[in-house]
Amino acid sequence: MPYPIWIRLEYRNDVGRIVGFTGSIQSETALRDVLERYEITRERLVSVWINGKAYPTSKLDRFFSKI
Repeated sequence: MPYPIWIRLEYRNDVGRIVGFTGSIQSETALRDVLERYEITRERLVSVWINGKAYPTSKLDRFFSKI
């Protein structure tokens, strides 16, 4: 996927409330940093939007299997 991208992550926090992150990601390393900083795991993700389009679950599974 070409970078930079605009990403919207919706995920469940520690108490189960859905919260979100929206930002410009410059590289895969930057995306991994965001996931780590906000403690976002595949199990907690509710939805992912990249450049305004929903990101398929199958691609999410592949991405998380790499990290």
